[in-house]
Amino acid sequence: MPANSDGQPGVRSADRRQIKIRNRIVSIVVLLLVILLLVSFLFNYPGFHNWETIDTNLSMFVAVNVNIVLLTTVFYMILRNLFKLVYERKRPLAGVGLKTKLIIAFVALSLPSTAFHLMASGFMGFLFENLFQGEHQQALESSRVILDHMDVREDRLLRLTAEKVLGHLPKEPKGYLRADWLRGYNPSFSGGIFVYEAGGTLIAEWISDAEVKEAWQPPPRHFLAARDGFYWKEVSNSRQVRRLLLPVTGSKAQLRFEVLDMPPPELTRAVQILAQKQLNKPFITRDLYWLVISVLVAMTLLIIFAATWIAIYLARGFVTPVEQLAAATQRVSHGELGVQVDSATLGPMEGDFRGLVQAFNLMSRQLRDQQQQVVATAEDLRRSHVKLGERNRLVELLLENVDAGILSLDPQGIVTSMNRAAKRLLQTRVEPGQQRHYRMLLGRDVTLLLDDMMERLRLDGRQPATQNLTLIQNRKPVHVEMAMLGLENAEGASEGVVVVLKDVTAIQRTQRAQAWREVARRIAHEIKNPLTPIQLSAQRIRRRYLSAAGGDDGLDVLDQCTQTIINEVSSLKKMVNEFSQFAKLPESQPVPDNLNKVILELAPLYENGLPEQIRLELDLGEDIPDFPLDREQIKRAFTNLVDNAAAAIEDGGTILVHTAYDPDTRLVTAEVSDDGTGVPDHIRTRLFEPYTSTKEGGTGLGLSIVNQIVSDHNGFMRYSERKPSGSRFSMEFPLK
Repeated sequence: MPANSDGQPGVRSADRRQIKIRNRIVSIVVLLLVILLLVSFLFNYPGFHNWETIDTNLSMFVAVNVNIVLLTTVFYMILRNLFKLVYERKRPLAGVGLKTKLIIAFVALSLPSTAFHLMASGFMGFLFENLFQGEHQQALESSRVILDHMDVREDRLLRLTAEKVLGHLPKEPKGYLRADWLRGYNPSFSGGIFVYEAGGTLIAEWISDAEVKEAWQPPPRHFLAARDGFYWKEVSNSRQVRRLLLPVTGSKAQLRFEVLDMPPPELTRAVQILAQKQLNKPFITRDLYWLVISVLVAMTLLIIFAATWIAIYLARGFVTPVEQLAAATQRVSHGELGVQVDSATLGPMEGDFRGLVQAFNLMSRQLRDQQQQVVATAEDLRRSHVKLGERNRLVELLLENVDAGILSLDPQGIVTSMNRAAKRLLQTRVEPGQQRHYRMLLGRDVTLLLDDMMERLRLDGRQPATQNLTLIQNRKPVHVEMAMLGLENAEGASEGVVVVLKDVTAIQRTQRAQAWREVARRIAHEIKNPLTPIQLSAQRIRRRYLSAAGGDDGLDVLDQCTQTIINEVSSLKKMVNEFSQFAKLPESQPVPDNLNKVILELAPLYENGLPEQIRLELDLGEDIPDFPLDREQIKRAFTNLVDNAAAAIEDGGTILVHTAYDPDTRLVTAEVSDDGTGVPDHIRTRLFEPYTSTKEGGTGLGLSIVNQIVSDHNGFMRYSERKPSGSRFSMEFPLK
């Protein structure tokens, strides 16, 4: 039995045996079906039921079926061997030519017996044809003459009976009302007499028995309309019925009468049986002839089958080992290494092919072992490749999600990669697989800077080339720091450059805010120190000299001057306090809270605190989740925004406070919008920087404080223009 790739006995031989068993079962089932069909055919064959004796039936049945089954079996075996041979010749198997030659040779040796059987078949056909032809033809002629004579005789008797009946029939319809309407005539034949009116209505009848009544049917109208009468024959219940329709002579009512005769069945049946027996002779003769022919054909096919079987048996001793080796070789060529051929299945030539089979089995095992080594090596390489691919994907993912923009160029300046941040900063995009020069993708200013940085990197490749760049995005300046690094391989050859872009807009804004805070702190310190003694001195002068001042003019001057000094000092103190608050904003201490609750606590303070022409409206989202926030700082931010909105409204309007939550981006948005005068274009880019104000006498620190509070909550402050007029300030708080 062949073995599998592990050298263990395989299942090929077992599969073949199962296929052979299945084919034999199918063959037996087909053979049984053929026998059943033959039995059904013979029992329905006309000649079988008409043979003279049951012994003849069984003898012929058994003989014919045995020969047919034998013929079918032998013919099937021959066809099976031939089809197998044709199938094998279409496949590139060794030894098929030898098998074909042996079969042709042995079949050729059996051809003389085939010629003898053909001559015997012809002689038997001649013998059967001349032996039974004369007797059979004479019996047929005699039966035909007898039947014709009986038919003429019955027709003559029917007409004579009709003439006798006509003499006893009444001429008018009323004569048939009497019970003895036949006027004493007593018919003695087996049949019936029927009288019809011109329209075909039956007015009188006489029948001999119930069988006649059952056989009678009203004649067709065109039969009644015939002037000279009408004669026809019918068959009822396997009996012949003769009917003669004639007019009643002398009847003014044009009556018609019919004589129906049913001849005795005995004589007719006897003649028919005799004729049937003679007719069965050809069936018996033909069956005997074909029985003999089938025996001869079976013997011929049996000889041919024996010749082919002997040839196949002899060829199998040579072909089977070759076939098994060829099949095993083909399996090896298809990748099924380690296939083993069992020498016990080689047939009668086992000893001659054992050495070849052992060499093949050794080769197959060696190929299997080598393949296992190759597979193990390939698996190691695959794992390494997977790890490398995962590492590359991780690096790509990190580069894609870092805040800094990363742009890589090959030595020719072709853009090989660009992450999301670089595309956003440079406002361009590179499709996968697209290879374009950076001069074709980027703007002129960026291109000139890259050219300069590449030139500096070429002159001094040890230090990265840096450059600052200001871009305009959405009409806002974006400050970018660019750094270019050279890439070299192990041999020191250039592999291109990497450009790192960092958005430092927020950093610069924070640095400026810190600088302004320091300035505010120093200004507040320098101004606050002399303000207190000035105020105290003015108050002291006012208290001491106001009552002693002589005259109304002196009193007014003293009062006005001292009050002016006090008011201005108070104003300067208020300004100094704002500087101090900006310079010393407390650290944010967020705790989980609800933004809508903070706004609702703040809203009542503005019910009576806003001018009458200004209305405050709230549009708060219902699905705002709790998130960490500093309640006091958020109140301060909303207070500054609402105060700024109220100051921007001149002739009356509405201040709208709106909150919303986007579950997709997990972003809470709070907006304060008004329909006031808006913000001039020239200060929009510096709106959140310190000392930028649109109000006369304003310090310009309110929006800076709001921006700082939102930044402390990891949020973003945005401004947008409201149509048709007004401003919209948005605070965005991303949730973790």
